[in-house]
Amino acid sequence: MTHEAAKAVTTVTRRARWPLAVIIVVSVVVVVVGVVLVGIARARENTSAAATATLRLADGRSIGRVEFFDGRPGTIVRATIRMPAGMRDVSGYHGFHIHANDDATNGNNCVADPNAPSKTWFVSADGHYDRNARPHGSHDGDLTSLFLMTDGRGTVEFRTDRVTPAQLARRAVIIHAGPDNFGNVPVGAGPTEYTANSAAATEATRKTGNAGDRIACGLVEPR
Repeated sequence: MTHEAAKAVTTVTRRARWPLAVIIVVSVVVVVVGVVLVGIARARENTSAAATATLRLADGRSIGRVEFFDGRPGTIVRATIRMPAGMRDVSGYHGFHIHANDDATNGNNCVADPNAPSKTWFVSADGHYDRNARPHGSHDGDLTSLFLMTDGRGTVEFRTDRVTPAQLARRAVIIHAGPDNFGNVPVGAGPTEYTANSAAATEATRKTGNAGDRIACGLVEPR
């Protein structure tokens, strides 16, 4: 075999080895990443919630649970909801907030009479939890909206740095009947602005995101 032929064979052999080496490296990286992700998931599953709330309807039926974890950083909020079969008009987004539950003149905790008008339900939980008298959208207790499917089920998990589990003892988690506008309603005469029918509309947006009646409530209890 000539020197040129041997060199060509060597070059071909070396080139053939590269794809195999790349495949091996990629496979190792995938396996390592998978092991790390599984470990993180298992660690989270094994972490106990620092505080929890069981959500109930006005008639006392339990519909789900909200858990608060020390997220390091922030607080991880995890909610799992299942509305009873037959409930109407539950599909879609719902306002989801932490309420202060700090004014005894309205009653205390999660009080509701299922035979009374829905606008009276859980007013005992008071307004949104907020330590700095800010407008809605910036309240400490303003949370990501909850989406319920047509079968009444919904889950949501997110992280917030506005509250810690330790601050939430005996506060109340509320689900509202309607979606939350987060205070983002530009009022004015411009072509992309809205004209309010009354001061009540802007006041509802300022306080609660105009999310409607309160349909479920649960007290936050430390673990």
